[in-house]
Order: sequence, then C-alpha cells, then structure tokens
Amino acid sequence: MFSFRSACRLLTLSFFSIAACTPSDEVPDHGNASGLSNVASVSGPSDEGWYSESPGGTMIVFGQTAGGRSTLMVMEKAEEGWSKAAPLPFSGTFNDRAARFYPALHVLLFSSDRPLPGETEAGDYNLWMVAFDGEEWMMPEPFMVATTDADEYHGAVSGNGTIYFASNREGGQGSSDIYRARLGSMGYEVEAVSGPINTVHAESDVWIDPGERYLIFSRRDDVDGLGGDDLWISFAGGEGWSVPVNLGEGVNAAGDEYGAWVSRDGATLYVTTHRSGQADIARIALTDLPIEGPAGWMTGAIDE
Repeated sequence: MFSFRSACRLLTLSFFSIAACTPSDEVPDHGNASGLSNVASVSGPSDEGWYSESPGGTMIVFGQTAGGRSTLMVMEKAEEGWSKAAPLPFSGTFNDRAARFYPALHVLLFSSDRPLPGETEAGDYNLWMVAFDGEEWMMPEPFMVATTDADEYHGAVSGNGTIYFASNREGGQGSSDIYRARLGSMGYEVEAVSGPINTVHAESDVWIDPGERYLIFSRRDDVDGLGGDDLWISFAGGEGWSVPVNLGEGVNAAGDEYGAWVSRDGATLYVTTHRSGQADIARIALTDLPIEGPAGWMTGAIDE
C-alpha cells in the first residue's frame, strides 16, 4: 500500500528518458488556435478525457472509455515522432481514469475501482499511484492515507506534493467535495479545502497549479453555471481561496466539462468537453479565458 515511505521514494525519483514506440504523424502540440478547439490526436470515436503531460513533454496520458470500461492510454515521443495511443500496461482490467502526472516526476496519480490489497473484486473508487522507472511502469500502489469506504477520485498534485482530490465521504457539504492531503513531518494530513470551494453542489474533479496559486475544479448544476458539470477557478490569497469564477461559455456548455489540466509551459488549458455528444479533449489558451486573476498568475512554466 502507498505509505509515507512510498511517498518519500516517489518524491526522490530522478528523471528518466522515455522509451520509443511506433511513430505517428499526429503530434499533440499545444498550438496557437484561438478559442476552444479539440485535440485531434487524442480525440476519437470513443470517449476521451483527462489529458496530462509528463515532465519534459515526452509522454502524454489520457483516459478512453469504451464498452463501459475506462482505460488509461499513453503516447510516447521518440525521434521518429509520436507513438500511436496504446493502453498503459497496468490498465484495462478495471476502471482507471483521471490520471495526472506529478509536476516534476514520471509518477501518475489516478482513480480506479481496482481491488485494494486483501480484496479480490472491484469496489469503490480510490486514489492510486504508479511510477515509470525509465524502462517500464511499476505496479500501482493505493494511496491508503486518503482511502475510506466512500469514493476518492479525480485528484492532482501540487509542486510540494500536496494531493488535492474529490470525495463523497460523510461530513461533506454536498454530494462530493474537494479535499487535500498534505505531507508533513509525521506523514499525510487530510482535510477539506476551506473557504468557498465546497458547496451543497457536487465538486467532483480538481486540478491544482504546481505553485498552489490557483485551482480549477468542476461543480455540478450551480445556478450560475451553464448546466451539468462546469469548470470554475479560484485563486489563493492572504485570506484563503477566492470566490470561484465560472470559466464562461468559451469553455463551459450545457453538457459536462471537467478534467482540467494546464500545459507544462503554463499557457494552455486542456479540458474534457461533451459538446459533440461524447467526451472529447479540447484546449484553450489561458489568455482567452474571460477572467481576471492576481498579477502573474499565468506566468511560470512547470519545468522551470
């Protein structure tokens, strides 16, 4: 199981080169298109969502749902180009979704209903972690610190290792809320995110800026939203998190939008949208968002 010792081991992993695969001409670059546009290289006839990019931009992971099962897919960059999307070797048997890389490590945090240690059948959703050692993927380990009898899912990791995630555990304000697990001298401490983030509505997905300057999360059926799951943004300040702002019609629509991830250069927002009637991955420049944040909130690359 994932423990404090496991966390220390993962946090001290060094960077590794990525193995080459069969090349593809479809390169999922960030592009300079104005407004929200689908990422063709990771959007197909199935439902695709939760885009994430590895340190150095040499590996892309996203989710694909087909036949009622969610599988984590990977594309790898080599001198010849990008590989075609293929299932990660540990994924495909259970429902694995919402994978996001650590800001500076080849380590994925993802959600899965796979059996916990000592169990034999799929159960509720929990947070899992898995590392790439430069040649192959290790076996996933559950993040037991945050595990309860309820669902824990759709998380992201800040630069200092704090894990933000959603859960429908008892004691929340709505059907699901945003929590965080902070690593201290005695291990992880889990708490609900304070301030105006959690409400009577369902907050069920979160992405955190590596510097914890802002977070983008999904909220469902808010009267100030556009319908279904909408993406909202909140900024960190001296008195805690600011009142969340809806990302507007340029991102949100009457269907569901979730799965936020900001590119490693800090310039492009990737989202999962249902505009076409299925889940697709789309992107938009942060400068195209109709919001005003604190000075410098869009500056600074993850890899700097």
